[in-house]
Amino acid sequence: MASAGLAAAALVLAIYAAQLQSQLSQLTQQAAGSATAQAQLAEAQAQNAQLQEQLASALAPAQSMQTGEAVKLSPATQDIVAQGLATIVIDSKGTHLVVQAENLPELEGKEAFQVWLIKGDTPQNAGTFLSHDGTGAVYYTLESGNDYDTVAITLEPDALGDQPRGTMILAAKIKG
Repeated sequence: MASAGLAAAALVLAIYAAQLQSQLSQLTQQAAGSATAQAQLAEAQAQNAQLQEQLASALAPAQSMQTGEAVKLSPATQDIVAQGLATIVIDSKGTHLVVQAENLPELEGKEAFQVWLIKGDTPQNAGTFLSHDGTGAVYYTLESGNDYDTVAITLEPDALGDQPRGTMILAAKIKG
């Protein structure tokens, strides 16, 4: 009878040991998953810190701004009364084009004004704007290494063009 009791106790202990082993395996897997999750969390936190630094840099005011070339935009034809100014601005974030115009023709429907930087016969879209009371402006960051010879504003049928399709309103030669 004692041996039957010992056998029963051994069986209970074996079952309990198997349950403990199973729990131990689960805890080990959870710990491994936790270590992986912690490594992923640490990596995400490092990326977040880097992105926060980049965002702070992008939002910080530009330093040491200086004006480069400024040219008066002339009407493309004699019947146009619009006038404008194109200015190259250089700061710690790059080289930018600021185009301002006034006395622009009134827009109708989906029409829009587009600014073009032109090198030879090749135009580069430098932005689109809608005028308010005949006045409008564009701020465009120039890509390095591109030398343009003309800046122009056209009146386009819509704001979607990647090539000039409308009437040239203002233009000026630039040194690029």
